[in-house]
Amino acid sequence: MLDKAKEAKSRELLPIDRRMAESLRELSAALLDFPHADGLAAQAALVEGGFLLEPTAYSTYFQLLRALQANDQQALRALIATLALTPTSNGVAIRMLGFDAFGRKGVRTTRDDFASDSLLHTQMGVIPAGAGPRMHRKLTGALDLIADLSSQAWQDITDVTTEIVAAYGTMRGLTTFDGCSSLERYGSILINMRRDRTPLGLAETLVHESAHGLLFALSCNEHRVLNPPSERHASPLRHDPRPLDGIYHAVFVLARMFAFVSDVAQSPNTTQTMRAEAQRRMDARRKNFLDGYAVLQEHARLTDIGQSLLDDAYARVMMA
Repeated sequence: MLDKAKEAKSRELLPIDRRMAESLRELSAALLDFPHADGLAAQAALVEGGFLLEPTAYSTYFQLLRALQANDQQALRALIATLALTPTSNGVAIRMLGFDAFGRKGVRTTRDDFASDSLLHTQMGVIPAGAGPRMHRKLTGALDLIADLSSQAWQDITDVTTEIVAAYGTMRGLTTFDGCSSLERYGSILINMRRDRTPLGLAETLVHESAHGLLFALSCNEHRVLNPPSERHASPLRHDPRPLDGIYHAVFVLARMFAFVSDVAQSPNTTQTMRAEAQRRMDARRKNFLDGYAVLQEHARLTDIGQSLLDDAYARVMMA
């Protein structure tokens, strides 16, 4: 557990916090006949008080919704109890994907939470025995780098991120993955520690993935882009054409990545070598951002929240 208690601050509720608390209260009332259902309302009160639930709470929450839809009474009993008893977070936990840390069921559930058409279960390999301490040191160093050199990036991370899951990625054809985030395990970042990165590159990857979580948090109930998912365009971070909402995600994330490396480049505590690397990354991130922004400007039909967040992203890049 990375303890940053010395930097504790009053945490402003995000839209996802308010929606989660509302939903937990609704579930508590609807499932009142089940044991521990009152614990869901207690969890709602914690969320409203500014506490962050562990990512397993969100995983359990989505399982509970599916069990409710299927009217699976046995599963509901177990899931209600699990969700009601899930603890709140105490900082950013660093965990190695493996049977010792997660158990077999936990590894399977974690892979389920992150899996998608773009990331298969088989790509999320466990961390080899003996590699855990080295991986932990690298990730702790990356988090310390962010905290020391970019207060805004650190605030964005700690507002939404409570867990980093280190995995060994395996190839899918000629490609692998860098990192992943998922609404079904909100608060968690899956990161491929088989990739060779500089300390700044690893820190930027964490900023990248936490920014996806921040976008989930800011617009969890609302569409950002009204174009249908079947409409595809060139993406600044992918080789394959993407739906416009995927490009929107990339543009939002690139703005945070640019702002982070800009802070690193301007910090008096940055070494000359890292400053030069940060400046190279700034140029690349600005170009990628503007490429994606141009696609959105030409093709995207944005909602009010979508336009507002995009305007903020543009200002972060162009006014730096």
